[in-house]
Amino acid sequence: MRRDFAMTGDEVVADNRKLKRGGKNSRALRPAYWVWIAFPYFLRRPLTSLGIAAILGMKRVVGTNRRTSLTPLKKLDVLSFWGVPEVDAANYRLEVTGLVENSLSLTLGDIRQLPEVERTTHMDCVGGSRNIWTMRGVTLQEIFDRAVVSEDAESVVFRCADGYYTTHLLSDLGEYDAFLAYEIAGEDIRELGIPLRLAVPGTYGYKWAKWVTSIEVVAGFPAGYWDRLGLPKRGRVGDIW
Repeated sequence: MRRDFAMTGDEVVADNRKLKRGGKNSRALRPAYWVWIAFPYFLRRPLTSLGIAAILGMKRVVGTNRRTSLTPLKKLDVLSFWGVPEVDAANYRLEVTGLVENSLSLTLGDIRQLPEVERTTHMDCVGGSRNIWTMRGVTLQEIFDRAVVSEDAESVVFRCADGYYTTHLLSDLGEYDAFLAYEIAGEDIRELGIPLRLAVPGTYGYKWAKWVTSIEVVAGFPAGYWDRLGLPKRGRVGDIW
């Protein structure tokens, strides 16, 4: 169901009842998170790599990697680690800054006027689950073409309404044909990362930033939130370090 983005926050939250309640597992993960970061980094990093390797093996055994059918909306694995932020869709703007010739400040209306793409793709969580869904949105290349990215740029920092941030190399975004989705599985549910969710096929879910509010094009390759703590920096599916 496609709706106008002038809806209120309450209307969006009401649709969350369609999601699998077990997917909201932030309460269970928070204790594990505190145990994880209690380890010194020099231990946390190799232990994390061993864990990722074990999960990759488990996925091969149980057949997660062979799944190709769409995941029903009620069975989507949804994680909102810090909760779901309030986003005023009517006043929302995506800011594009940094090493660009033209800084941009785009409303959702502006974004929806750009050429639309619809893609069926899968997102693998570093924890082992897989969502296969159809997403509608706009390619990052469309936005970069309008901003005119500098030749000195190397990576892009995506910042989100809940304070999260992640970084991707420009070359990776191009290789994976990354895009920003404003509709997922035929819905525009805020808990799924709407009004704009980054989609980078071929990378783990922690690199698919939800509720993106700004894009900063930068030199170098600064670490994102989770990679700063010990997850693989580029976050490509299959990466261990």
